[in-house]
Order: sequence, then C-alpha cells, then structure tokens
Amino acid sequence: MAIPVLIVTGFLGCGKTTFLRHLLPRCGVQGVRPALIINEVGDVDVDGELLADLYSEQVRLVGGCVCCTLQSQLNSTIFDVLERQAGDAIIIECSGLSNPMDVLSVLSAPALLREIAVTHIVCLLDSPRADKVLQVAEPAKAQVAAADVLILNKIDRLDPASRAPLEALVNNLNPHAIRHWTSYGDIGEPALDALFAPAPVRCSCGEAHDHAHAHHHGHGHEHTHALPASFCTVALPLPAMVARAALERLLCDLPANVIRAKGFAHLDGEGWHVLHRVYDAFDITPLFGPAPNAGALLVCIGQHLQPEAIRAQVEDALRVKI
Repeated sequence: MAIPVLIVTGFLGCGKTTFLRHLLPRCGVQGVRPALIINEVGDVDVDGELLADLYSEQVRLVGGCVCCTLQSQLNSTIFDVLERQAGDAIIIECSGLSNPMDVLSVLSAPALLREIAVTHIVCLLDSPRADKVLQVAEPAKAQVAAADVLILNKIDRLDPASRAPLEALVNNLNPHAIRHWTSYGDIGEPALDALFAPAPVRCSCGEAHDHAHAHHHGHGHEHTHALPASFCTVALPLPAMVARAALERLLCDLPANVIRAKGFAHLDGEGWHVLHRVYDAFDITPLFGPAPNAGALLVCIGQHLQPEAIRAQVEDALRVKI
C-alpha cells in the first residue's frame, strides 16, 4: 500500500508552522503516524525547533530548497523514511521559496511511484499581503497555482473590503482549489482529517489527473524555481538576555528589504520567546517547551541584504558586540 504524502507550501511568513501545529496533533487523534520533513532555505532551522515539542520524527533539510539545490537530499530522505518505516504518512513542509511542482517532480522518481502517493498540495497565503506578494514573488504564484487546497490565512488582519479583490486574484491563478479562509491556520478538524485522503493532483499543464498520471507527467519537467540571485539569508546570534523594548525597536527598524525575520530570544525577566517579522509587522510570543537548541538568534531573509549592515544594526539596538 502506498504511503500518503502531504506537501505543505506557501511564501515566507504565511503561517505554515502554525498550520502544522494544528495538523500534527490531529494526526495523533486519527492514528496517523507522520514523518515530518522540514526544509529551511537558510542554514538554521527555526521551524523545526518550533515543532519539536509536538513530534520527534522529523528530518530537517537546511541551506537550500528541496525543489532545487536539495533535490537529491529530499529523494534520499524519502527512501530512508520508507526503509526505516518511520511513519505511515509523510508531511513535507517546503521552504517559503520552493516551487511545489519541482518537489512533486522529485517524488515522481520511478523507484518511488509504487511506494508513495501525494494526496494534496496545501498552500497557505498571507491574505493581508497577498496582493503585494503575488505581484513581486514568482515562487508565491507557483505555489498558489499548484495547490489543490488553498488556506487564505490571517483574515483577522484582512480589511473586509479587500476580500473580494483577493478572491478574484486567487481565482485568476487557481480557480479549482478547495479554499479555507482562516486565522492562525485553523481549518477545522474535518478539513484536517481529509488531508491524507487521496485527491487528484494538478500537474504543471494545469489539468487534474490521477496519481499515476500526475507522477509520470511531473517526472523530468522543466525546472521552474524562479528565485532571484539577490535573495539570501543572514543568521546572527543574539545576546543571552535582551530587553523587550530594545528587541521591539530592532524588529521594527530592520531594513524594508528584509521580507521575513524569525528566531529566538531570552527576554529579561520573561523567559524564552519566538520572534517573527513579515514585511513591516512583527510578533514576540512566548516559547512553550524547552529552550531552543539553536539558542538566541535572529534569521533575516530578503533581497539585496547587507549582512554587515544588519549586524551593525543588531549590535547598536541591543548594545552588544556579536
């Protein structure tokens, strides 16, 4: 019997990790034992740390995208999971820059065709910023177009007047996908339970096919990962203890070309916290569970980043030398 595979995609900061915090506990309720493969485009895996308290059977692929530079690692990881019988389902959380059709191509290797079956490609979209993201980021367009389940997330921050234009924008890219309008990636238990049920996967020709056709079609298709050469990540350590006010100023004042920032910090008198910034909005929330293995750090992802300038900004804001 083929092992079901769920691909979870979405551009930087859309809420994939929060969505997985709903999905993984539900897997346990349904008796599904998933193996989780997490891809980070940078060298530090923040998402894996945030999910460590929920599930221990995870493989972290860092330093590139599973759709291109890490294709061979993804292939070997899938084979390793199957050989070890590490799970009766596989969840792949793609990096925010991955093209899911290229991931599907990796999963279409002839040796895998009888072993696995992709059930769904789930794409999360940051609703308040969707118009901006889809205008400037080709990977985001590919992610929306490839999905058969679209989660239009963060609607609690969406101006109600913007909902109809957003729906029209998404319709133009993908009129066929099941849609969920959500806050915090919560699509509800029935929808979560359905994600491992087989469904047709649309391939790059835009048509729906059964699994066998989709896999064969995807194998060997032209690589479509449209990642600008100017895109990069900067990972910087933070001091062992920081003041909340100083950290808030830092996150607020990061350069505009930092599209996504995330990490961990130990706040003075408050304990460990998780850091998130997407474009110009940021959150600092308590970290539940053990201290992160990565320690205190800040990871910035964006275009035309200047690492030394960001380092100097961190040092100036937090009054430390790193």
